[in-house]
Amino acid sequence: MAGSHIGLIGLGAMGTGIATSIARSGISLSINDSDDARLNSINNSPLLHKDTSETIIAECDLILFCVPSATQIDQLLSGSSLKSGSCVIDLTSSDPRITQKRAVRLLAENNAHQLDAAMSGGAKGAAAGTLTLMVGGDKQILENHKEVLSSFANQIFYIGEAGKGQLMKLFHNAVCHGNFLLLSEICIKGEHYGLDLAQMIEVFNCSNARSYISEKRFPDHILSGTFDGRSTPSNLKKDLSLLDDLLKIDGVEESYLSHSLRLLNMLDTKFENDDFMLIYPQLKQILKK
Repeated sequence: MAGSHIGLIGLGAMGTGIATSIARSGISLSINDSDDARLNSINNSPLLHKDTSETIIAECDLILFCVPSATQIDQLLSGSSLKSGSCVIDLTSSDPRITQKRAVRLLAENNAHQLDAAMSGGAKGAAAGTLTLMVGGDKQILENHKEVLSSFANQIFYIGEAGKGQLMKLFHNAVCHGNFLLLSEICIKGEHYGLDLAQMIEVFNCSNARSYISEKRFPDHILSGTFDGRSTPSNLKKDLSLLDDLLKIDGVEESYLSHSLRLLNMLDTKFENDDFMLIYPQLKQILKK
C-alpha cells in the first residue's frame, strides 16, 4: 500500500472511528462527509485531509464507503469516474444482490475492483480498531488492502465472492437483533410476572442462557439507564427486512425473522431514529396492554 492514495466517504459514528483508527496507524487519508458539521468535528490530525467526494472517487487508489446504504454509494459513483485499477470497499450492511451487480459493472466499465467488507463491533470497535470484517470479493484484492483494513479491524474473514460478506452480515445481524428482541420480550414477560429484570439478567449470565446481548447490552445500556447502544430501530428493520426478503424469494414465508419484524413494526415510527436500546421500554409499554 506504500504510496497509495486512500479515501473515506462517510463520517457517521462508524466512519469517524474508522478514520481515527487509520490515522492512528500512520496511514494518510482523504475524508469527506455530506454533513459539514461532521466533517469539521473530526479530530485534527496531519494525516486526515478533507476533500470532496468527487476528488476522492476520481483520484484515490482505495475508496472506503461508510454511508447508510448501497443506494448512496451508487449515487456517489454515478457522478465520478474511478481510476483504472482502483478498489472500492463497501462497508455498509446492504443487499448482496446490489453489491454483486456493482462489482461486475465497476470491473467492466472502469477496470476497478470492489470488496464488500461488512462490519461488526459497533462504533466503539471502530474507534478502538477492533472491528470484525466479513469480506466478499477477489481474495487477492483483499490481501492487497489488508494493511489498511487491519488498522481498524483485528478479525478479517474472507467469506467468498462478491456479496458474500454482506450476506454473512445479514445472517449475523439476524442472530444479534433476533436475540435482542427475544430477550426483551422474555424479560418484559418476566417483569409482568413479578421477576426482577436485573436478577433475570444475572441468572442468564451465570447459565446457558447467556449471550453478548445479556452480558453487554442489557447491563451497559438498559439496566444502566443510559440507552446508548448507538444504532437505531430503523437500522434493525432494514437488516432484518433484507434477509426476510431473500428468504421469501426461496419460499420461506414464515421464520423467526418474521416475528422479530412484527415486534419492530409495533413500535411508533416517530421513534425509528432514536437509540435502539429504547426498544425495551417502548415494547414494555406495548406488550403489557
